[in-house]
Amino acid sequence: MIQRLLAISLLFLLAGCAPYAKDIKVSTEVGINADISLYQNYNWLNIITSLNDPSGEWQPPGFDISNDIRLLIDRELDKRGVHYNTTSPELAVSFKINVNMQALKLVKAPKSKQGILINKPDATLMVMLIDVASKNIIWISKADAEIQENIDAELVRKRLDYTITEMFKALDKKSWF
Repeated sequence: MIQRLLAISLLFLLAGCAPYAKDIKVSTEVGINADISLYQNYNWLNIITSLNDPSGEWQPPGFDISNDIRLLIDRELDKRGVHYNTTSPELAVSFKINVNMQALKLVKAPKSKQGILINKPDATLMVMLIDVASKNIIWISKADAEIQENIDAELVRKRLDYTITEMFKALDKKSWF
Protein backbone atom coordinates (compact mmCIF):
# COMPACT_ATOMS: atom_id res chain seq x y z
CA MET A 1 0.00 0.00 0.00
CA ILE A 2 2.79 2.42 0.91
CA GLN A 3 4.65 1.61 -2.30
CA ARG A 4 1.52 2.33 -4.31
CA LEU A 5 1.10 5.74 -2.61
CA LEU A 6 4.75 6.57 -3.24
CA ALA A 7 4.42 5.60 -6.90
CA ILE A 8 1.31 7.77 -7.32
CA SER A 9 3.03 10.69 -5.56
CA LEU A 10 6.04 10.35 -7.86
CA LEU A 11 3.78 10.38 -10.93
CA PHE A 12 2.18 13.64 -9.77
CA LEU A 13 5.60 15.19 -9.21
CA LEU A 14 6.86 14.11 -12.62
CA ALA A 15 3.68 15.27 -14.33
CA GLY A 16 4.30 18.79 -12.95
CA CYS A 17 7.76 18.96 -14.51
CA ALA A 18 7.23 19.97 -18.11
CA PRO A 19 10.34 18.91 -20.06
CA TYR A 20 9.87 21.80 -22.49
CA ALA A 21 10.09 24.26 -19.58
CA LYS A 22 13.13 23.02 -17.65
CA ASP A 23 15.21 26.10 -18.53
CA ILE A 24 12.54 28.63 -17.49
CA LYS A 25 13.31 30.42 -14.22
CA VAL A 26 10.58 32.54 -12.61
CA SER A 27 10.99 34.97 -9.73
CA THR A 28 8.14 37.03 -8.30
CA GLU A 29 7.77 39.72 -5.67
CA VAL A 30 4.47 40.79 -4.15
CA GLY A 31 4.21 44.15 -2.38
CA ILE A 32 3.41 44.53 1.32
CA ASN A 33 -0.07 45.92 0.69
CA ALA A 34 -0.78 43.66 -2.28
CA ASP A 35 -3.97 41.71 -1.90
CA ILE A 36 -5.35 40.78 -5.31
CA SER A 37 -8.80 40.23 -3.78
CA LEU A 38 -9.05 44.00 -3.20
CA TYR A 39 -8.99 44.67 -6.95
CA GLN A 40 -11.82 44.09 -9.38
CA ASN A 41 -10.59 45.55 -12.67
CA TYR A 42 -7.56 46.54 -14.71
CA ASN A 43 -6.45 48.20 -17.91
CA TRP A 44 -3.36 47.69 -20.04
CA LEU A 45 -0.38 50.04 -20.04
CA ASN A 46 2.19 50.09 -22.79
CA ILE A 47 3.99 46.92 -23.78
CA ILE A 48 7.75 47.19 -24.20
CA THR A 49 9.86 44.98 -26.45
CA SER A 50 13.61 44.99 -26.76
CA LEU A 51 15.68 42.98 -29.24
CA ASN A 52 19.47 42.72 -29.12
CA ASP A 53 20.17 40.96 -32.40
CA PRO A 54 22.75 42.83 -34.51
CA SER A 55 23.30 39.86 -36.83
CA GLY A 56 19.57 39.28 -37.46
CA GLU A 57 19.52 35.69 -36.18
CA TRP A 58 16.29 35.76 -34.16
CA GLN A 59 13.31 34.12 -35.80
CA PRO A 60 9.89 35.29 -34.59
CA PRO A 61 7.68 32.40 -33.42
CA GLY A 62 5.19 32.72 -36.31
CA PHE A 63 2.44 34.45 -34.31
CA ASP A 64 1.86 37.71 -32.44
CA ILE A 65 3.70 36.87 -29.23
CA SER A 66 2.60 40.09 -27.46
CA ASN A 67 -1.04 39.29 -28.11
CA ASP A 68 -0.65 35.74 -26.79
CA ILE A 69 1.04 37.04 -23.64
CA ARG A 70 -1.80 39.54 -23.14
CA LEU A 71 -4.40 36.78 -23.50
CA LEU A 72 -2.59 34.57 -20.98
CA ILE A 73 -2.32 37.43 -18.47
CA ASP A 74 -6.01 38.25 -19.07
CA ARG A 75 -6.81 34.61 -18.26
CA GLU A 76 -4.79 34.62 -15.03
CA LEU A 77 -6.31 37.87 -13.79
CA ASP A 78 -9.81 36.71 -14.72
CA LYS A 79 -9.26 33.53 -12.65
CA ARG A 80 -8.64 35.80 -9.68
CA GLY A 81 -11.77 37.90 -10.27
CA VAL A 82 -9.96 40.89 -11.80
CA HIS A 83 -11.50 41.91 -15.12
CA TYR A 84 -10.50 44.15 -18.03
CA ASN A 85 -12.07 47.62 -17.75
CA THR A 86 -10.96 50.74 -19.61
CA THR A 87 -13.21 53.24 -17.83
CA SER A 88 -12.24 52.96 -14.14
CA PRO A 89 -9.37 50.50 -13.67
CA GLU A 90 -7.90 49.92 -10.22
CA LEU A 91 -4.84 48.15 -11.63
CA ALA A 92 -2.62 48.89 -14.57
CA VAL A 93 -0.89 45.94 -16.22
CA SER A 94 2.31 46.13 -18.22
CA PHE A 95 4.88 43.70 -19.53
CA LYS A 96 8.27 43.82 -21.16
CA ILE A 97 9.83 41.26 -23.48
CA ASN A 98 13.59 41.29 -23.98
CA VAL A 99 15.34 39.00 -26.48
CA ASN A 100 19.13 38.93 -26.38
CA MET A 101 20.71 36.89 -29.16
CA GLN A 102 24.19 37.82 -27.92
CA ALA A 103 23.79 36.55 -24.35
CA LEU A 104 26.73 34.62 -22.96
CA LYS A 105 26.64 31.70 -20.56
CA LEU A 106 29.48 30.17 -18.56
CA VAL A 107 29.69 26.39 -19.07
CA LYS A 108 32.30 23.76 -18.26
CA ALA A 109 34.26 22.38 -21.19
CA PRO A 110 33.63 18.60 -21.42
CA LYS A 111 37.29 17.55 -21.49
CA SER A 112 39.08 20.17 -19.39
CA LYS A 113 36.20 21.03 -17.01
CA GLN A 114 37.29 24.66 -17.26
CA GLY A 115 34.72 27.40 -17.55
CA ILE A 116 34.21 28.81 -21.03
CA LEU A 117 31.81 31.41 -22.34
CA ILE A 118 29.45 30.36 -25.08
CA ASN A 119 26.76 32.26 -26.94
CA LYS A 120 23.41 31.17 -25.48
CA PRO A 121 20.57 33.44 -26.65
CA ASP A 122 17.98 34.15 -24.00
CA ALA A 123 14.71 35.94 -23.40
CA THR A 124 13.23 37.73 -20.40
CA LEU A 125 9.59 38.47 -19.72
CA MET A 126 8.61 40.89 -16.95
CA VAL A 127 5.00 41.46 -15.90
CA MET A 128 3.94 44.26 -13.52
CA LEU A 129 0.71 45.10 -11.71
CA ILE A 130 0.47 48.73 -10.64
CA ASP A 131 -2.08 50.21 -8.25
CA VAL A 132 -3.62 53.07 -10.26
CA ALA A 133 -4.50 55.22 -7.23
CA SER A 134 -1.09 55.06 -5.50
CA LYS A 135 1.01 54.47 -8.66
CA ASN A 136 2.89 51.75 -6.72
CA ILE A 137 3.96 48.45 -8.23
CA ILE A 138 2.15 45.88 -6.12
CA TRP A 139 3.40 42.79 -7.97
CA ILE A 140 6.24 42.09 -10.36
CA SER A 141 7.37 38.84 -11.90
CA LYS A 142 10.33 38.03 -14.10
CA ALA A 143 10.96 34.91 -16.17
CA ASP A 144 14.23 34.08 -17.89
CA ALA A 145 14.60 31.34 -20.49
CA GLU A 146 16.97 30.20 -23.19
CA ILE A 147 15.93 30.77 -26.78
CA GLN A 148 15.08 27.35 -28.16
CA GLU A 149 16.16 26.64 -31.73
CA ASN A 150 13.97 24.96 -34.34
CA ILE A 151 10.79 24.75 -32.28
CA ASP A 152 7.32 25.28 -33.66
CA ALA A 153 4.78 27.92 -32.68
CA GLU A 154 2.77 25.44 -30.60
CA LEU A 155 5.75 24.67 -28.38
CA VAL A 156 6.48 28.39 -27.96
CA ARG A 157 2.85 28.84 -26.87
CA LYS A 158 3.17 25.98 -24.35
CA ARG A 159 6.31 27.57 -22.93
CA LEU A 160 4.54 30.93 -22.62
CA ASP A 161 1.51 29.33 -20.97
CA TYR A 162 3.75 27.52 -18.47
CA THR A 163 5.70 30.71 -17.74
CA ILE A 164 2.73 32.97 -17.11
CA THR A 165 0.92 30.32 -15.07
CA GLU A 166 4.03 29.99 -12.87
CA MET A 167 4.39 33.76 -12.57
CA PHE A 168 0.85 34.23 -11.28
CA LYS A 169 1.00 31.38 -8.74
CA ALA A 170 2.87 33.67 -6.37
CA LEU A 171 0.06 36.22 -6.52
CA ASP A 172 -2.07 33.79 -4.53
CA LYS A 173 0.63 33.11 -1.92
CA LYS A 174 0.98 36.75 -0.88
CA SER A 175 4.73 36.64 -0.28
CA TRP A 176 6.16 40.03 0.64
CA PHE A 177 9.23 42.05 -0.29
